[in-house]
Amino acid sequence: MKLRLFTVLTLAGAVALSGCSANKSGSGAEPTKAAKTETPAAPVNVNWFSTAGFWNPPQWNTEPGTVTGELTKKTGLTFSYNIPAQDGDTKLSLLMVSSSDAFPDVITTVGPDMSKKLTQSGKVWKLEEFLKKYDPESHLLKSFPADVKKQLIKRDGDWYAIPSHMGSDDAKKTFPPSSTYFADVAKYSENKGVLINENLMKQAGLTLDDLKTENGFLAALKKVKDMKLTVDGQAVIPLQLNGKNYQGESLQLLQRSFGAMPIDKEGKARDVLLTPENKHAIQFLFKAAQGGYFDAGQLTTDNAAMEANFLSGRVFSFIGNMAGAKFDKLDFWVSPGPILSNEGTKPTFPYWSEPGEGWMQTFISKSAKEPERLAKWLSYMASPEGMTLTHWGIEGVHYTKNDKGLIVQTDKGIQDTKDSTKTALDIFWQFTNLSFFESVMPAPTKRSGAGGLAEVEARTAFAKGKEVVRYNASVMVMPGDFYAVGSKNKTIKDQVQQYIQAQISKMVLAKDEATFNKLYDEYIAKLKELKIDELDAAVDAEVQKRFKELGVTVKGVNS
Repeated sequence: MKLRLFTVLTLAGAVALSGCSANKSGSGAEPTKAAKTETPAAPVNVNWFSTAGFWNPPQWNTEPGTVTGELTKKTGLTFSYNIPAQDGDTKLSLLMVSSSDAFPDVITTVGPDMSKKLTQSGKVWKLEEFLKKYDPESHLLKSFPADVKKQLIKRDGDWYAIPSHMGSDDAKKTFPPSSTYFADVAKYSENKGVLINENLMKQAGLTLDDLKTENGFLAALKKVKDMKLTVDGQAVIPLQLNGKNYQGESLQLLQRSFGAMPIDKEGKARDVLLTPENKHAIQFLFKAAQGGYFDAGQLTTDNAAMEANFLSGRVFSFIGNMAGAKFDKLDFWVSPGPILSNEGTKPTFPYWSEPGEGWMQTFISKSAKEPERLAKWLSYMASPEGMTLTHWGIEGVHYTKNDKGLIVQTDKGIQDTKDSTKTALDIFWQFTNLSFFESVMPAPTKRSGAGGLAEVEARTAFAKGKEVVRYNASVMVMPGDFYAVGSKNKTIKDQVQQYIQAQISKMVLAKDEATFNKLYDEYIAKLKELKIDELDAAVDAEVQKRFKELGVTVKGVNS
């Protein structure tokens, strides 16, 4: 499964990190202008369904001077939303089998499974056909990144969706980066990492060097706990994990720190769940739980509770997804990089030689009421003008341009971005184009704030570690139908994921080492019973094909 930079809960920080803004005079390329649109006398309302329950755009406002008001002025459309808080995929699946009248006009999904179901349903347009019919002058027909389109076609069989968070070599040909700084960020930046509260670190008499090894890190947690430090009368939390998502965030970071790879030393695919490094990562959390460095309730908390702990200033260390670390408000975070294993294994870091297919995927329904206006809306939203409006707002109000033509946010722009669920500024993540943003945003000069140098240093600290081994994870990208709904591969994968959610937590919270080992033996036996070896064999067959296709060979560096 492809692991990307697209972490999802606080996109403004992640986007700022990768570089953001509007067209600049020194970019080296003149972006294609959006197709001109006629504004109808009365706007037409269309329905937008999203499976991303965390997406929270404000009610559409047509007042001039607002982001949505300007979008209506440009496109003649207003939008009503259908965003189920839970089970969005299930509800969309039900809509697919209902009458066409009930089907939404615009659909945004997250993840490859629903993209596949949608394209196979026959209910959404192939975009080239759609645009040629309803907006034949669209810049998307001429300048959509060919390398990204290739990956989308490989996944879905044709080009059906506009993906968010595009960043690729072909995209950079249209939108060259404004600074070499962004090339460094693109190479090393990662959402998952280790953060340390510098204020509490100094108070405890510790340095980052004390936290660079497994033993050192655990010793630091013990010291912080034993000192009984407080902030505003509240006890310091020695270790904060990534809440109910800790297995996909905190544990995965530890797996990489301790050197797990989805390929063994012989160059054969092998699920990370079966690696000794994964066991070591779970043991690290077990030791932290035994020491009382985090509360068991953390394993089931939501992001809001986790972020509240950050804002209280009483979290000493955090392992997980930094997108929720509130860099826009907190200036005390620093990172030691990877936590080096006691076993002497080398940390690993995946990179992709091929571009990804993006994060959110936006489709147009064949039953859409206003196909021509929607075609022009799609073209506008993905144009430099549209992306500038939706991400930075109105020039002179939300942003200005410096002497190089690069975008600089005003105080109002910064505040309205923070209030995105009310202002709609930086809420339309579906049309985030990282390469465009990198072409029009200046490199940061301040340490504080979202996208500041402190955040960049924290996000790149892991991959820049001198011990880290980078490997080409593009060889692990499976064909679009590999995990098709109802397939044997998907059944095994789903059953494995369902099982490990509870079993790993049992191991982390085991009462003693003997119990941990017993639970781990059960875990391995159950994975075998669930036929994880058969899935590995199927993955390996594709990996060997990818070796030949890409002309590379990847082998494990540890176990």
